[in-house]
Amino acid sequence: MGLLDFLKKIPTLNEISGGFGEWMAKTYSKTISGALVLHDVLIDGADEYTSQIDLVLIGNRGVYVVEVKSFDDAKIYGDTKKSKWYYYSHGKKYEIYSPLRQNQKHVEYLKTFLKEFGDVPMFSIVTMICNDFKISGEYPADTIICNSLPAMERGIYKIAENKPEVFDDTQKQEIFDYIKNNQHIGKEARLEHKQNVIAYKQSLEEIKKQKICPYCKGELVLRNGKNGKFYGCKNYPKCRYTMSFEEK
Repeated sequence: MGLLDFLKKIPTLNEISGGFGEWMAKTYSKTISGALVLHDVLIDGADEYTSQIDLVLIGNRGVYVVEVKSFDDAKIYGDTKKSKWYYYSHGKKYEIYSPLRQNQKHVEYLKTFLKEFGDVPMFSIVTMICNDFKISGEYPADTIICNSLPAMERGIYKIAENKPEVFDDTQKQEIFDYIKNNQHIGKEARLEHKQNVIAYKQSLEEIKKQKICPYCKGELVLRNGKNGKFYGCKNYPKCRYTMSFEEK
């Protein structure tokens, strides 16, 4: 089987379990009063790449960017400063790319995509459907990591409860319509996106080998932290990208 044939067989969230994405959109539109919800959103990002977002909720306090991963019967271990996380299932260890960083990229791309609407407040919700997880390090601001759909619902509600309202119904509808009308649609677009993801991960590895920040292209410099050595972007605090010393 060739790579293209393999990619075509990988389902999107929209295709899993008989329209799981549609069910989630309907369910979580009720979590935030008056929220408008889109699922399986594919948009243009930066550097000629695209970003596929599981759920986008547009509420009065901002936009909620939701990434959902399913790890059957697994325990997840990760570090907020590292791109490699691990999950253990049935006695075996597997390596995964950090869902936290993946959703940070989604937020970054969506901000660029919606730049004509100004500085849109965004909240990152990472849901790993699994038995349990242990994530070390500090979470970025306006970010929640949880391990079940009920916890995700509580997280969506809690993350912005003390934030000011920034959108009225008309503004929410304008953002909803803009995303809906300007996103990529169709299986071919999604296949191309999957190919781009592979190319992007390969380019990240090359960039990291050269000690260059994959976010802003600044120099990565070696630093000492309370948990040991790590590489941080020279443009900190404007850019907060870090790479563990072991990943060099």
